[in-house]
Amino acid sequence: MREIIVDNREAASNLPALLKEHGLNVRFYQLAVGDYILSDEIAIERKTVNDFISSIFDGRLFRQVEDLTSSYRQPILLVEGDITIIPSIVSNIKVYYGALASLTINFPIKLVFVPSLNESAIFIERLVYNLNKEQKPHNIVKEKGQSLREQQLELLASLPGVGEKLAEKLLKHFGTPIKAFNASQTTLAEVIGYAKAKKVKQVLESKFEEQQEDEKNQSRLM
Repeated sequence: MREIIVDNREAASNLPALLKEHGLNVRFYQLAVGDYILSDEIAIERKTVNDFISSIFDGRLFRQVEDLTSSYRQPILLVEGDITIIPSIVSNIKVYYGALASLTINFPIKLVFVPSLNESAIFIERLVYNLNKEQKPHNIVKEKGQSLREQQLELLASLPGVGEKLAEKLLKHFGTPIKAFNASQTTLAEVIGYAKAKKVKQVLESKFEEQQEDEKNQSRLM
């Protein structure tokens, strides 16, 4: 499905319109983390070169990257614009490269530079194309927890797109697994992001569908 979730604040830019021209279905939502959500695992934080530099010096960058990496397994930081101007707009170029080094060493994030808005649109569209082309199911096998805490973490980590880190984040936020299960999609989205919250609520609230009789018979013959 060529659909992506875009933060409301990005509506002011021309990028969502370009993405629509590239055939993507853009849905706007107020996102707590990230600017463009491609799946329950992939999210993009987009910055212009000037905003990227400003966020390094005012401390926003690392807070945003930490939130992104704790919420998504494949976070991407997309920096858009002419990077050749960077030496002329920073007082100490070592601070800039020090920030790049810290991002590379301390965070599991992909840093991508593109020269213009149009290339941002092409890059995101190609990400979506390859994501749909190479749908690869992944199974996370965990050992059965022994303590109550481990059992609670395992229970929440089994939800789609959650995993151990977000399970712990949910428990810290809600206190108990049952409160997390009963939370509204909007409340969940504040903790784990819109895409994951939507999928979790779908799994928790959808009616169980029994296997059809002919499918059962077919499975017995296989």
